[in-house]
Amino acid sequence: MGKLRRFVIISVLALCLPLTQVRVLARPGESSAGATITLQSEALLDGRNIVNILDDFDTFWEAAKGKNIRRQRALWARMVESKYPDYFNKAVYRNADPDTRRAMLDAFLQAIPSHVDAIRDFNKRAAQSIMDGVADFEAHFPDYQQQRDVYIGLSLFTFDAAVRPVSNDLGVLDTLCLGADVLSSYSPAQLKITVVHELFHLYNFKYLFGGVYHLAPGGLIFQQEVMNRLIPAYVPLMVEGMAVAASEQIYPGQPPSMYLHLSADELAEQQDDISQNALFFLNMMKVGALPNQYEPWFSGELEGIPHRGGYFLGYEVIKRALALTTLEKIARMTPAQLGLQAESQLSAMVTDKLFVMSAQ
Repeated sequence: MGKLRRFVIISVLALCLPLTQVRVLARPGESSAGATITLQSEALLDGRNIVNILDDFDTFWEAAKGKNIRRQRALWARMVESKYPDYFNKAVYRNADPDTRRAMLDAFLQAIPSHVDAIRDFNKRAAQSIMDGVADFEAHFPDYQQQRDVYIGLSLFTFDAAVRPVSNDLGVLDTLCLGADVLSSYSPAQLKITVVHELFHLYNFKYLFGGVYHLAPGGLIFQQEVMNRLIPAYVPLMVEGMAVAASEQIYPGQPPSMYLHLSADELAEQQDDISQNALFFLNMMKVGALPNQYEPWFSGELEGIPHRGGYFLGYEVIKRALALTTLEKIARMTPAQLGLQAESQLSAMVTDKLFVMSAQ
């Protein structure tokens, strides 16, 4: 139950901050492309900063290239990780044990030489891409408020972009983190879609997790009944489906595979198997599957589970729901309402296929 409680807690809180100018931060005393500059007169990030780690990476690599792995580790720790401990501990390593951390770093250091040029090119456009994504997102969701800094960093090839608990010690998902080592291979269209997908999560969490907790003299009090409703499989299904649909609404005209991060063949296969996959996921919901059971539908780490199958099914659920309401209204649904919506639409996917088979 400890892991289940943490699963809920890390997705709960958000804090509002005042509106000022937008800046890109470099380390104190440094003169580089990441120095503090005003990117736009409009404070699109509500006073928060874009924290650019890539300039420090570039300096590190100039010192580390050609060195043995042991020396590279030491330089990395001193020149990069030590400057951004919260980002690496909470967003990248995610509190992993020392052996796991070393294995992740070693794999990164061995793979990174062929990516350095792409990362440097990405660094030239990353900040403006973020600003463009935020502007486009706020045009569709004007009540969105940026609540934390945005990190342009490196994920050690573990994610392209993600919302991580960088700015708090409670494990609350509050900070947009970009993994330049992965994103540097993305097209401009893929990059924008990825950014607004994660921004929608931040927007949605404010509504989804409202009422889960309240402040008391002794600290945070979590309402167990509400927490229990956040554990079922329909929560990530609907959350990811909404984020995919939001990216499509903001940047229409791309093939569905682009929004889902699937190949054309993977998408076609899942469209063919939609009825049986919907039934499988529906049964998981009905028996109360726990996170370790439904997580492979989103991570794609288990043989026999379709790659990013939870994203595809969630997207199909939201598409059907959008025939009756708006994405803004779905984003404001309670967990119980989301569960009913997921069950209704997944059941319809199953029966639709049965009707087609019967007609044939």
